[in-house]
Amino acid sequence: MQVRYPKSFLMLVVIGFTLVGLPLALALITSALSIDKLSKQSQRAVLQATHFAQGARELADEVDRMERNVRQYAILGDADFLEAYHTAHRDFGKTMAGLRQLSLRPRYRHYLENVGKIEAQINNEVSAYAASIDQLVGALDRYEELGRSMSIVLKESDALIEREVESMSDMAAHSRNIVLKQLWMMMPLALLLIIVFAMMLAKPVRGIEAAIAQLGQGDLRTPIEVDGPQDLRRLGQRLDWLREQLREVEEQKTRFLQQVSHDLKTPLSALREGADLLSDGSLGTLTPTQKEVAGILRQNSIRLQRQIEELLQYGAVQSQARQVKLELVPLKQLTRKVMTGLHMQALNKELDVKLICPRAVTETDAEKLRVIVDNLLSNAIKHAPQQSVVELRLARNDDQLWVEVIDEGPGIPRHERNKIFERFYHRAGPEQGPVPSSGLGLAIVAEFVRALAGSIEICDRAQGAHFRVRLPIAYWADETT
Repeated sequence: MQVRYPKSFLMLVVIGFTLVGLPLALALITSALSIDKLSKQSQRAVLQATHFAQGARELADEVDRMERNVRQYAILGDADFLEAYHTAHRDFGKTMAGLRQLSLRPRYRHYLENVGKIEAQINNEVSAYAASIDQLVGALDRYEELGRSMSIVLKESDALIEREVESMSDMAAHSRNIVLKQLWMMMPLALLLIIVFAMMLAKPVRGIEAAIAQLGQGDLRTPIEVDGPQDLRRLGQRLDWLREQLREVEEQKTRFLQQVSHDLKTPLSALREGADLLSDGSLGTLTPTQKEVAGILRQNSIRLQRQIEELLQYGAVQSQARQVKLELVPLKQLTRKVMTGLHMQALNKELDVKLICPRAVTETDAEKLRVIVDNLLSNAIKHAPQQSVVELRLARNDDQLWVEVIDEGPGIPRHERNKIFERFYHRAGPEQGPVPSSGLGLAIVAEFVRALAGSIEICDRAQGAHFRVRLPIAYWADETT
């Protein structure tokens, strides 16, 4: 399915963050509104319960004032106490009127109305018998009943506050559960959006990374296409333009090398043949000085011819490295063939070349493996001192084929190990062979090892060099004799 991208990578990031954050923001807003609603309800309920409790206490105080003033009036007969009673009665009425305006449950209204009813009866008796103090005794006895009713109201008002506080706690827990439930409901959606946009963001980035890796590996034939926002697609187009430019430069270099080698081969062959004729005395006896000059001429013509051939070979290697031809390869036969080709070089230096190789068949690119073994062994023979030992080992190690070449030469310093596989790199120190190196042998080894998805390393050794190549094994079987 074709994914439609926005115009820019930045816009894609902004859209991604917005869509991922939107469900969570909606959940938080909904939760905030719900919590605000519950908070207001709880606040109103607690405030009403507080007003009820406060009014109940005021009623209790006013009942105490009325009872005290009536009793003092009954004992002393002072009219001021009777007036104070009526003032307390009016205050009681105002407080009762305020409590009746509250949105109370029928249960609490019943308690209040009962208190108001008893107080009204007492007030009627006090007003009727104010002139006869002896008759006020009956009214005073009613205050005990009013006190009991008032105690019930006070108790219920305190209980109401406790219940409202408990209800508020329950509402808070309920609100918390709502928030958690909404978050749990939104989290899968947010997670899904994160995964989708992560894939959308990663896909073009991986495409650019793969394109850069492709260029770094020298694959200049495969077109580069980057899918994604317009700015990244334009970047992919620029990378493809760069690939075309590099391919054109590579083709020009190859044509140049081929042309130069073709132009040099004929005169170089004539020069070498002439030097050979002079050196072997076919054109007459030479003086020692003339022989020395002829030898120098012959050696340098060989050196130049080999460098031209290696340059051409390396140009071919870069195109061949991407083409892997898998086949069943008898390891013993391949290594013996390589050693046969290098026999004269080893014989000239009186080297003892030891081969350790199992009689086994593996699946790999035969030509690339041959070049790897040949170049490593040739390099070891070249740098090995006279009458020393060179070892070539091939062995299976778990799911890898190890190719190891060990010599007793000067070795490779640590500061050169990262450069030894670079093109045209020459190691420090005097050349060990009659024909100086072009600096391409180990570079070709590294190219072919990468082509076979393997690795190459230089192991620590007290004396000499130790190269180890690791190649993956897809098939392995003992060779039938």
